[in-house]
Amino acid sequence: MSAIDLPDHRTRTVRFRWVSIIGSLLAAALFLGSAVLQLVASLQRWVVFRNSPEGANFAAEDHLYDYTFPWAPWEPIGTAAEFFGAGTLLMAAGVLVMPLGVSLIARATVGRGVAVLVIIVEIVLAILVAGSFAIHGAHALLSGLEGSPSALQGFGALGWVAVFGLVALAVLWFRKSRAAMLACGFLFGATGLGYLLATFVIAPMVAGYASHDTTPWSETVVAASTAAAGIAMIVVATATVLHRGPRAD
Repeated sequence: MSAIDLPDHRTRTVRFRWVSIIGSLLAAALFLGSAVLQLVASLQRWVVFRNSPEGANFAAEDHLYDYTFPWAPWEPIGTAAEFFGAGTLLMAAGVLVMPLGVSLIARATVGRGVAVLVIIVEIVLAILVAGSFAIHGAHALLSGLEGSPSALQGFGALGWVAVFGLVALAVLWFRKSRAAMLACGFLFGATGLGYLLATFVIAPMVAGYASHDTTPWSETVVAASTAAAGIAMIVVATATVLHRGPRAD
């Protein structure tokens, strides 16, 4: 490499590193914002509605009031579905940004090129996962606005796209960033399988019992999982700032 090329190489490396940092922090902000909106939605159900005359005597635990994926028969609770839907759309946007922060880590931190094909695969997977979350969020948002399950309820099976896509991204990012891999794991909590895990395993430990229907704070567990994904992306950005290698975070 000539003397003329060296400064240009350093400039590109610095540029890649800062793009990675900004991408990671943007994804983190979107995930944390999503978690806040999801938390607001869960409080409407498990604090406001549960303590009202309509929600007393375990009525709030009825699947009739599940707002994460409205399905007839369904009764809306305040604006919980709207908040959850908006939060899930933010999460979808965060997933789209993740490759910007993760795919350039190897080049940014150790000056090593990443295969173009691998980057393309990562971007395609991120688009598929984000699309799945976007449909989920749009369904909840539209259902809340309309007061009844939207026509998007027929696309519920697309939730499996997010499941397999997140697993694939976690495998691809294992060597680049352990924190990014963990972020995928935490985002898994926002999938249909993650919600079942929250309802039947984690939420019962929080509530102290397993409900006859929907265990209290199930949606709050999902919100916490989303927040954890945001924190993991902050770790990704921090590792890049500190010039650590792809396996150091």
